[in-house]
Amino acid sequence: MNMIEQIVMTIVTTLIGYFVGKRKSNAETDNQVLRNLELSIGLYKNIIDDLKIEIQNLNIKIQDLEKKVESLMDENKKLKRHNGL
Repeated sequence: MNMIEQIVMTIVTTLIGYFVGKRKSNAETDNQVLRNLELSIGLYKNIIDDLKIEIQNLNIKIQDLEKKVESLMDENKKLKRHNGL
């Protein structure tokens, strides 16, 4: 092999190595991004599930308070009627 062939082979080998390495690096970066997204999605899913439970509990409290207000309004009406107001 003469010197020009060696230089050409070195350049070709270097370019092939660069493109293969770049593809591998890009694939690893994409995989890491996907893993991070999966972790984020899991975290947000847990937050959403916790918020759903909290909303359900608050709705139950609201219903209880509405019943108490209605009961107090009825009691107030009876007291007003009883006292002639």
